Amino acid sequence: MNQISKEYAGALYALALEQGKDCPRQWAEELKTALAVLEDNPAYLALLSSPEVDGEERAQLLQAAFGESLSREVLSFAVLMCRRGRARMLPDAIRRFADMVDSAERIKHARVVSAFPLTEEEKKRLTEKLEAMTQATVTLSCQVDPGLVGGMLVEIDGRILDGTVRTRLREIKEVIGG
Repeated sequence: MNQISKEYAGALYALALEQGKDCPRQWAEELKTALAVLEDNPAYLALLSSPEVDGEERAQLLQAAFGESLSREVLSFAVLMCRRGRARMLPDAIRRFADMVDSAERIKHARVVSAFPLTEEEKKRLTEKLEAMTQATVTLSCQVDPGLVGGMLVEIDGRILDGTVRTRLREIKEVIGG
């Protein structure tokens, strides 16, 4: 299933590149909106995936839901996937397309979990450090988890940078021999 999503996303990305240098980012933003709708309405995605709904009806449902907010090409991409019985793969294909655009533009996303909300200054310093480390533009997605006690956990590029108090205490305990 993942390979199929990747192939659809790759085809859309190639088409976006043919349309012009700003097109991939524009389409990624359009698809981001569509993805939010699909994730917020799993029943809608189930309807689009239902074998009882024929391809033409799926196309009409997508046109009614997204016709005003998506460009013709992006809507055609979603319709094509749904007509071919790949509606369930649409969210994954959208995420893969966005990943391709981000990769080409050297943009990385970091998920930050901290015990307390980060100040704007702390976010700025963290962003600068992560950008120096990755040699890319970094965007932060911050969450608060009071259970951490202190410190923060950063996930970027599939790596986890654990600077939580809990982890440091565990490391000290191991060194002491406890």
